[in-house]
Amino acid sequence: MKWHFFLKGILFIFSLTISTIFLKADSNSSTDIFGYLENRFFLVGNRDVSWDDFNEKFKLGDYNRLRLKLEASPSEKVTVNMAVDFFTFHGLMTSPLGTYGTSGTSGTSNGESNITSKDVKIDLDRAYVDLYFKHFDISIGKQRVAVGVSYLWAPLDVFNRVNILEPKEEKPGTNAFKLYIPLGSASGLTGIFSPENDFSSSKSGFRAKTQVLGVDAALTLIRWGERETSIYGLDLRGENFIGWWIEAGYFVSADKKHKKIVLGFDYTFPVNRGLYWLNEFYYDSSGEKDSSNYDFQLLFSGDRFTLGQKYFFSMLRYSFSDFLSGSFTYIGNWGDGSYILNPVVQYEISQNVLVSTGFYFPLGPENKEFTMSNRNIFFIWLKINF
Repeated sequence: MKWHFFLKGILFIFSLTISTIFLKADSNSSTDIFGYLENRFFLVGNRDVSWDDFNEKFKLGDYNRLRLKLEASPSEKVTVNMAVDFFTFHGLMTSPLGTYGTSGTSGTSNGESNITSKDVKIDLDRAYVDLYFKHFDISIGKQRVAVGVSYLWAPLDVFNRVNILEPKEEKPGTNAFKLYIPLGSASGLTGIFSPENDFSSSKSGFRAKTQVLGVDAALTLIRWGERETSIYGLDLRGENFIGWWIEAGYFVSADKKHKKIVLGFDYTFPVNRGLYWLNEFYYDSSGEKDSSNYDFQLLFSGDRFTLGQKYFFSMLRYSFSDFLSGSFTYIGNWGDGSYILNPVVQYEISQNVLVSTGFYFPLGPENKEFTMSNRNIFFIWLKINF
């Protein structure tokens, strides 16, 4: 099978890279290989099917993911970073909760094609070099590009697709050139260029950040060439008894203008080990006021990750012991009344082995944004870091 040859090629590249680094490295060099192995099992229940038809009511899905990371520093001024993902999908699963797409329209693959077969998907997710100079740093290659301060909604982070079911999951890499110029301990300038087919369709951005009276502040300007849109952004983050943040973007194109705003806060209640509470309100003026105008195809294509205008995210997290913790998450569309509840329990078997189990419950009026599929999901995930 073709993927066997591709797998051998990836392993050969890893071996060749490591060998070259060891042969040419100076006395200050270092090389680290690490990553994780993950298995995710899903039981999907269709509420539209009666219990009499048990085989149709419940479907199974499962995928395995091996992520190998390489971080090598052949000198004090150079760091090489690589990450390769190996996936196998079974049952209903074709991608991990939509984080990695299989086409250029998914919002995650950046127009690249992946080597796939019936049994495996291999993705070179990180491949970039960090170069450190006296007055600036440069990153070149496929890397994580992050813009903004919000936890979930990330209106300024147009370089990544937002995955509302897993806000902290790793975002796929973006081909980019990034320049960072530090201006003191709390200030700096960042320039980003992410190439597409030509200059007119590429993304570029400029970000200036500083700190004023203990508040982190940043101004962002992004040109989204493919959509012929300019984005003017502002984000603030501070702590006054509670942690708080604001992220806002003004999107301007030839035929329309709209704004996206996130208001968030978090607080840890002094209850035993601490009860953590995080909240974010999201407003998107480009969304539909009337749910009858929803175009669900925009979600499938990756052109949008929400369809309405007003959303709220809330999460409670509590540690029962050094090994056992739980969380409860609410994600709601305040325009159409649909929402998702996500209770999760996590148990740390050892320092590097974590088991997570929980549910996704879509609730509210039928055929709305979060109840369109009318399916409950039960999951058990195992993650081993090494």
